[in-house]
Amino acid sequence: MEREKISLMRVAKLEKWVIPFFIIMYSVGITGHLIDATRPLMIILTPFTLLLCSTVLFYSIHKEINSQLLGWLISTYIITFVLEAYGTASGLIFGAYKYGDVLGWSLFDVPLIIGVNWVIVILGGLTLSLLISKNIYISSIITGIIAVLFDFILEPLAMKLDYWQWSGNIIPLQNFTAWFIIAVVFSLGFNFKKIKINSKIPLYYIIIQSIFFLVLRLFL
Repeated sequence: MEREKISLMRVAKLEKWVIPFFIIMYSVGITGHLIDATRPLMIILTPFTLLLCSTVLFYSIHKEINSQLLGWLISTYIITFVLEAYGTASGLIFGAYKYGDVLGWSLFDVPLIIGVNWVIVILGGLTLSLLISKNIYISSIITGIIAVLFDFILEPLAMKLDYWQWSGNIIPLQNFTAWFIIAVVFSLGFNFKKIKINSKIPLYYIIIQSIFFLVLRLFL
């Protein structure tokens, strides 16, 4: 009990600086993207910003990463990356799309950061869904819905900023279906293993990211 109390206190202390850090980073990003003169620089910095924020996020939860959570994080990264690689090559999973050069270093024409973002989106969705329901199936379905809403906000902006491009500039329903299924499957894996995480930082991060994408979608 005492150990759990100490863990919760540590999480609260981290949230006091990590969340403002994310808010500052993405506020600068919004401003920089909306100003014509600085937008090219913001686009160049995109992969470095994502990498930095992801590193801060995982550092903030590293004390909670036991063998089960670590296994889930690694397997989620690898499998979602493989799905992306197969998807871009075949068009069979998400639809016909190709990544641009904006998101940085790539392997098999897929940016390496993409698997990281999958992990964060699903983990953030799980953080919220488990607050709503402890039932593993309901929680997993809610996580899938959160992931789809996140992608729905992101997609038009991603094309505008050349993160990726859809064939014919049409976002297929197949893409959102795939997002839902993938998020649900990995959420079920998380829930069946009864993995625990006290930190709400992954949730705050995807909320901040969503606000970033939504503002730019409305005003860019």
